[in-house]
Amino acid sequence: MGIFPEDSDVNIETLINLWVSEGFLGKEMLKTLEEVGRDCLEDLVSRNLIMVKKRRWNSEVRTCGVHDLVRDLILREAEKEKLLQVTKNPSAEMRQVRRYSFHSGIYQADFLESSSSDLTRTVHFFHGLGSKQVPLFARFKLLRVLAILDFTFEDFPLEITKFVHLRYLQFNCYDDLHRLVSELYNLQTLIFGYRGDKTPTIPAAIWEMKHLRHLDVSNFFSFQIPSSKIQSGFKLQNLEELSCLCFSSSTSEFFSAIPNLKRLKISGNWRECERKKISHRLNNISCLNKLEILKVICYGINQPPIPCKYALPISLKRLTLKRTYLPWEDMANMMTLPNLEALIIKRNGLYGGVWILNDEEKFNQLKFLLIDWTNLEHWEAGSVNFPNLQCLVVKRCRYLEEIPKDVGEICSLESLKLDDCSISAAKSVKEIQEDQENMGNEILSVHIHNCCI
Repeated sequence: MGIFPEDSDVNIETLINLWVSEGFLGKEMLKTLEEVGRDCLEDLVSRNLIMVKKRRWNSEVRTCGVHDLVRDLILREAEKEKLLQVTKNPSAEMRQVRRYSFHSGIYQADFLESSSSDLTRTVHFFHGLGSKQVPLFARFKLLRVLAILDFTFEDFPLEITKFVHLRYLQFNCYDDLHRLVSELYNLQTLIFGYRGDKTPTIPAAIWEMKHLRHLDVSNFFSFQIPSSKIQSGFKLQNLEELSCLCFSSSTSEFFSAIPNLKRLKISGNWRECERKKISHRLNNISCLNKLEILKVICYGINQPPIPCKYALPISLKRLTLKRTYLPWEDMANMMTLPNLEALIIKRNGLYGGVWILNDEEKFNQLKFLLIDWTNLEHWEAGSVNFPNLQCLVVKRCRYLEEIPKDVGEICSLESLKLDDCSISAAKSVKEIQEDQENMGNEILSVHIHNCCI
C-alpha cells in the first residue's frame, strides 16, 4: 500500500495482481490466487489497517486506502527493513532498497544511474519519465514489477523486453506492442495504455507467453490466433482476464484457445456492431464455461433493434451492456443464465419504449439490476419476475412513466434508488415506499435524487 500516492483510491484488482506478481500470495486448496488475495484484504480491513473506500452492491470491496498515520508507519517500517522507499522530496537521500516508488520526476535520472541493479525488484513511476533515461533501464535485469504512469512513449521501448524476470508491466505508448514483448516469458500481468489513433494490434507472439494471466489494453484491440496454433490445439491456459477485445476478433476459434477466461471486455465501433454481428459474436462466447464477468460496449451505433437468439456462458455472474442497442426482447437470452447476479444496462444497452414481463419470465438469481440512460417508457414487472432481487437502481431514464408497483412486493428487495428520472416515476417510487411502510416493511431503503418532486 505504501507505493501509492497519499489519499489514493486503490483498485482491489490492481492491488491483488501486484501481490501475486511480488510472490506474496500462495495457493490454498480449492482457492484461486484472487480468492486468497481477497481473504488477505478482508483480514487487513478487519484489523483496521486498510480502509474500504468503495464497495459494490454486494458489499464486495472495490477500492481501498490507508489512513495517513498508518501510511506514515508503513513507510517508516518499510524503509527500515529496506523493503521500500517513496521519494517526492528533492532533498531526500536515495537508499538501497528492493522497491522504489517515485511521486515526482526530480529524482529519476539520479536513481537510474546510482541505484543497485542487483537489489532492485520493483519500480513505480507515478509522475514523469524522460525518454532519454529509458536506456538506463537496461541495468535492472532482475526487475519483477515495472509500472510507468503519466508518461507516454512515442515508440515502443525495446529496453523493457530485456527484463525477463518481469511479472507485472504497465506503461503507455503511441506505438503498437512489439513482437519482442514475448521475450518476457515470466510476465503475468500486462497493462498497456495505447494512445495511438488506429486500432492497436496485438502481436501473434503473445501466444508464446504461457504465464500471462491478465492482458489489459486501454483501447479496443485486434487479437488474432495464428492458424498454426488452431491446428495444434494450443491454449493459453493461464489467461483469466482480457480487456478490451474488438468484435472482429471475437471468434469461436479464439475463445476456444483461452478456456479459463473469467473476465472479458469486448468492444467495437458501429461498423463491427451491426445487429446480426453482435448476436453472432455473443454466441461465440458461449464456449467460455468459466467466464464470470462480461462487459460489452459499442460506439456510435443507433439502429432499429431486431430481437435475436444467442447463448451466453451459463457461468456468467455479472453482465454489462453499454450502447449495444439490443431490444428488450433480448432479455430472454439473459433469463437463461442460472448464475447471473448482476445485470447492468448503460447508455441504451437495451433499446425500446416498452418492456413487459409475463409470469413465466424470471431472473431467478438476479440480485442487482441497474438501468441507466435508456429510452424506456413503459415497464411491467413484478415480484415473480425478480424473486431474489436485492438492489434496483434506475438512473437518467427520463421517459419512464413509473416503476412497477409490484416491485415493492419483492421480499428480498433492500434498496430502491431513483436518480434523474421523471416526476411521475418518482411519485410511483414514493407510493411503493409508503405502501411498504404501511405493511411494516422496515428493510426497504428508498433514495430519490434529482427528480424534482
